[in-house]
Amino acid sequence: MPSIPIPALKARTPQQQQRLRLRRFAMGTSTYVLGLVILSLCTLLGLFPAFSLLAVGLAFVAVNVGFLLAFASGWNERFQDPSLTAPQVCAGVTVVALILTLGRDLNFVAAPFYSVLFVFGMLRLQARDLAGVAGYVLACHTAALALRQHFYGDTLDLRVEAVTAITVVGSAMWFAVAASYISQLKLRLRTSLQHIAALATHDGLTGLWNRRQIDLDLEAAVKHAERQGSALCVALVDVDHFKTVNDRHGHAVGDEVLKAVAGSLQGSLRAGDQVGRYGGEEFLLLLPATSMAQATALAERLRERLQALQSLPPGEPPVTASFGLAAWRGGESAADMVRRADQALYRAKGNGRNRVEADTLFQALG
Repeated sequence: MPSIPIPALKARTPQQQQRLRLRRFAMGTSTYVLGLVILSLCTLLGLFPAFSLLAVGLAFVAVNVGFLLAFASGWNERFQDPSLTAPQVCAGVTVVALILTLGRDLNFVAAPFYSVLFVFGMLRLQARDLAGVAGYVLACHTAALALRQHFYGDTLDLRVEAVTAITVVGSAMWFAVAASYISQLKLRLRTSLQHIAALATHDGLTGLWNRRQIDLDLEAAVKHAERQGSALCVALVDVDHFKTVNDRHGHAVGDEVLKAVAGSLQGSLRAGDQVGRYGGEEFLLLLPATSMAQATALAERLRERLQALQSLPPGEPPVTASFGLAAWRGGESAADMVRRADQALYRAKGNGRNRVEADTLFQALG
C-alpha cells in the first residue's frame, strides 16, 4: 500500500464551474472594451475611419453576445473544453485581422492585440492547443496582409509591414514555447497541492486518515447520529506488545507491522466504515449505523484476521491486537465516546490482550 495516497482535489460543482467560466468570459469582454476604447482614440486622431470603427464594434458585440448565449444556455458544456477558450481566442484573432484590414494605419496594434489574446489563452490552453492557435494567428495575419496589399497597394510602407509581420511571427512562437513551460508548471503545482492535501489528512506511514481527519469525521458522524437518531459505534485498536516488536526486530520491521495492520483493517471494513491512525500503534474505527452487537461481531472478525497476519519473521509469535468498543449515547460528545472506548481497551489489555471489550455502560445495560 502506498505510504502517502494522493487524493483528488475537491471538485467544484457544475454551478461553480459555470460561474468561473462566466467570470473568465467577463475578463475577455473587458479586453474587447479596452480594444474599442483604443480604436475610438485612433478614430479621433484620424487613423481609423468611423465606418470601420462601427463595423468592428458590431463584430465585438456579435462575438460577445454569441459566447454569452452559449454560456447562459449551457451549450458550452457539450464541448471538451466548456470554457471555449480556443474559440474565444480565435474569434478575437479574427477581429484583429478585421481591424488590420479596415485600418490602413493600424498595423502597430497587431502585436499587442495578439499578445493579449495569447495571454488569455495561456492560462487555460495546453501547449498543443496554443500551438494550433498560433498557427491560426499566422494564417489570419497572412490573409490580412494580403488584403491590405490589395486594398491599399502602393500607399503601404512595406518595411513597416515586414517588421510587423516578423514581430507577429516571433510573438506567436514565443507564446507557444512559454505556454509549454506554463503547462508544466501548472502540472507540478497541481501535484504539489495534491501532496499537501494528502499530508494534511493522511498518515504518512500507513496511508490511513490521520488523527486530525478521523476526529473530524467522528464529529460529523456524531452530529449525523444525533440528527437522525441512528446508532454509532467506535473501536480503538491497539497492537499488542508493539514496543517489544520494535526492540527485537527494529523500527523498520515495526513500520511494516503497522502497515500490514492498517491494510488488514482498511480492507476488512464495510462500506461507510472508516479507519484512521490514532496514535503510535493505535487505530480508531468509526462504525456508523452499527449497533454494539454488530460492532462486537465485526471487531472479533478483525481481531482474528490480524492474528492470522504473517507480518513478523518465521518462527515469531503472531502479532495480535486488543479492541475497545463504545456505542454513542444521545447527547454525549465524540470525546466522551472515545474516552469510554479507551477505558474498554484498557480492560482488554488488562484481561490478557488479543481480545474485544465493550464499555461498561453497555455491559451494565446488557
